[in-house]
Amino acid sequence: MKTVLELQLEVLVKWLKDYSESYDERDGALECAVKNARVETMFKLGDYLEEILAMSDEQIKDELK
Repeated sequence: MKTVLELQLEVLVKWLKDYSESYDERDGALECAVKNARVETMFKLGDYLEEILAMSDEQIKDELK
């Protein structure tokens, strides 16, 4: 059974991976690039967190060495 913290972190993963920006037709190239970078960063953070949540206790201990 998963703990409340694990479930909360899974919600965070979902939110990070589902993050999106609204684009406006008035946005210039720089604004679009910043928004795209933000979306990519959120998705990557979600991937990292998802990977960490899938690790065994032993893997986590190894990463903290």
